[in-house]
Amino acid sequence: MRYCDRSLRAQERQEFSRMQMRDGTDPYHFALPGDTAQYAPDRPADVAHVALDLALDLEEQRVSGTVTTTFRALFDDLRSVQLSASELEIERVGLVNGPALRASQDGRKLTIELDRAYQHGETFAIEISYAARPRIGLEFVQPGPDDPTRPVQAWTQGQPETNHFWFPCHDSPNDRATTALSVTVPGQYFALSNGRLDHIDEDVNNGTKTYHWRHDVPHPAYLVTLVVGEFAAVQESWDGIPVTYYVRPGREADARAMMGKTPDMLAFYSRQFGVRYPYEKYAQIVCELFTGAMENTSATTHSFTLLPDARAALDATAPKQVVAHELVHQWFGDLLTCRDWAHIWLNESFATYFEAAYTQHDDGEDEFRYELRDNLQGYLEEPYKRPIVYNVYHSSGNDVFDGHAYEKGSLVLHMLRFVLGEAAFWRAIQHYIQSNRGREVITADLERAIEESSGRSMGRFFEQWVYRAGHPEFEVTFNWDSEHKLASLTVRQKQEIDEHHPCFVTPVDIAFTLPVADDAPEGETTISTFRVQIDEAQQRFYFPLPRKPLAVRFDPGGWILKTLTFERPAEMLRYQLVHDPDVLGRIEAAEELGKLGDAKSAEALTEALRSDAFWGVRAEIAATLGKLRTGAALTALLAALEQERDPKARRGIVAALGSFRAPEQPELAERAASALAALLRQGDPSYFVEGAAATALGKTRTSGAFAQLVAALDRPSWNEIIRAGVFQGLAALGDPAVAGVLAGWLDRSKPIQARAAAAGALGTLAKDHRLDNGEPRQQAVNALLGGLDDPWTPVRASAARSLAALRETSALGALDQIAASDLDGRLVRTARLAAKTIREGKAAGDEVRQLRSDFDAMKEENRKLRERLEALEARLEKPGQ
Repeated sequence: MRYCDRSLRAQERQEFSRMQMRDGTDPYHFALPGDTAQYAPDRPADVAHVALDLALDLEEQRVSGTVTTTFRALFDDLRSVQLSASELEIERVGLVNGPALRASQDGRKLTIELDRAYQHGETFAIEISYAARPRIGLEFVQPGPDDPTRPVQAWTQGQPETNHFWFPCHDSPNDRATTALSVTVPGQYFALSNGRLDHIDEDVNNGTKTYHWRHDVPHPAYLVTLVVGEFAAVQESWDGIPVTYYVRPGREADARAMMGKTPDMLAFYSRQFGVRYPYEKYAQIVCELFTGAMENTSATTHSFTLLPDARAALDATAPKQVVAHELVHQWFGDLLTCRDWAHIWLNESFATYFEAAYTQHDDGEDEFRYELRDNLQGYLEEPYKRPIVYNVYHSSGNDVFDGHAYEKGSLVLHMLRFVLGEAAFWRAIQHYIQSNRGREVITADLERAIEESSGRSMGRFFEQWVYRAGHPEFEVTFNWDSEHKLASLTVRQKQEIDEHHPCFVTPVDIAFTLPVADDAPEGETTISTFRVQIDEAQQRFYFPLPRKPLAVRFDPGGWILKTLTFERPAEMLRYQLVHDPDVLGRIEAAEELGKLGDAKSAEALTEALRSDAFWGVRAEIAATLGKLRTGAALTALLAALEQERDPKARRGIVAALGSFRAPEQPELAERAASALAALLRQGDPSYFVEGAAATALGKTRTSGAFAQLVAALDRPSWNEIIRAGVFQGLAALGDPAVAGVLAGWLDRSKPIQARAAAAGALGTLAKDHRLDNGEPRQQAVNALLGGLDDPWTPVRASAARSLAALRETSALGALDQIAASDLDGRLVRTARLAAKTIREGKAAGDEVRQLRSDFDAMKEENRKLRERLEALEARLEKPGQ
């Protein structure tokens, strides 16, 4: 599974980061009150095969049919079996070609009493007839007031454990079965499922078609898929395997833009993983109102938000990344599946890292390293630190699908590549797949596979990076001894270190850039790299060098998961900014020069903004110049905006212009706002640039910004990128009056993505510019409370986070109800966090009020004491009284 928009996940983390009240290094900080240790369930009988024979009523949004499950007994004297089954209308349970069986339901479980005791290894098949109107797992899509053109569709989403809301199954990842699915639908619709399409039966009299799919490679129940609707098919192939993209009719060109590299990805991953793509087909289908993407075996489902139009395809990176991510899951997640969700990183971290590995293959080293830098930022934005493998969470399992399971784990795999070396790393990955193919895996299986293939002992590596929370926080200083021609680095780990939190142990490279000779012409250099072992809280390393280095890097290439503070002379940083072949080194130099803020550093940044070859470096330099907030920096940014052609770099430049704000810098703010307003009026080839310009314009807080932003609200765009930028710009103005404008966009006639963005902007307004108790606050609260009932889950989640930002106590009842009864695990966690935040805010407010009351009482007591003292002194001054 993959979230479509990493920036949205980052926003969610940032919105909750201020809500966390305990030390973020505490692994238990991740768990919420009521969370308990979760374990894989018992398997009294192995599920060998599941056959579904279904009919869908798209109008009534119902499913009915029969599921036949073939078991092989694992327990001795097995007298009953259980299947997960929630909110299903069970009509009959019986043995295939045999008697009816007694069955009982208790909410989630269907317990079936067998006709006799079965011994270990015996097989039997149970047939269950049922019907359901699922609230989750199987979703029905219809046109609505926000989009009358929305097509009729039905689709499933089984992860983590929601497929049991539409068919009885062993809904846990620790069992695998072959599957067959037959479904009858109205004749105009297509139905997609796992495996191969055996045949289609057409009933002309009833106007229906029945699609018969069969998947012969065992897989867990959560990966069973069904999608129904009217789709156009784009047919390709790779090495004899059909590769098909299904989209709304008329979007075929967009399908190729999004998914067209799939055959090359199949070749790349088959080669790198040492196992050819293991299924009979690979289909990808784009569904309305679907969120994220899901790696159903041989048939990935993508969100409609991923399918770019021609303009979005200019600079939308998520679609290609998600296509790669879900394809990786066909090996890591489908062919090998984590046994339980505590080990979900074996699915998600692998997909996240090898998604980046395809970037390295297809787009080059610069893009690869920049993507991993983005992963690091995503992990660091997490408001808590927990071990990657951690089993205390809410029973739904959604909680652990976080920045540790995705981004941190991907960086741990990158470190493995560094520690093992290129060839040994890929051998280990191939051995892990080949030795665990078709199995449920835990982290120990990966550790064993690496040790078997490489001969390296991996116990300490896994202990500190996977089973422990946190990361090293390095502070490095450099010194040059010219008399002895000796460079030295002092390395200190700043994170908490004690008997329970030992220092991290890791190899790290130190690289020096040196002139090839004392009299060498400028530019004739060599790089000397030393690998050292970090194994103490503070160490000093010495490096004899033939001459003074021009630059020094700690961990060039960014292999180690870490934060780094590394002070060096300004001339070294200026050299590194221009000459470092590593994009991460140039970004590092830019950020350090920005901290210095002197004239020479600013000049170097200005020149690099014009000349650096990689768009990501230019975008980061722009951000650094924005933080300087000087007239020269603004001039440099405006000049760069005129010449920059890469839309992703332009996005960074316009965002940096929002750093110049009124009333502190009225003249500079007006200059920045003028350029941003002109860009908005004229438009830009990129949706993202226009959206960033709108947000930056609001941040300038100039007098005309409100009217200019409101005028831009009439611009629809892919995924509402422009309106989302406008909403954030309005929130940044700091004017409570914008609450009414934003609240109006939560009306259900508005596009769903605009509703979610408007709800989020109200949270920004609440956090950055506290709304008082007047009408603007009430408008915001009323709209957000309505948003908690929105039919689209992302709107509800955004509304919950914003109500938490408002510390709105009137929302507690609704939030508690969501937490207690909603079926979407991600929304449940959001509601629980929001309610916790509000209660803690209320408690803090009550404490402040009590302190104020105590203070007032103390003042009154002091006043009375003073009066008594003054009266006593007066009496003493008058003898005889």
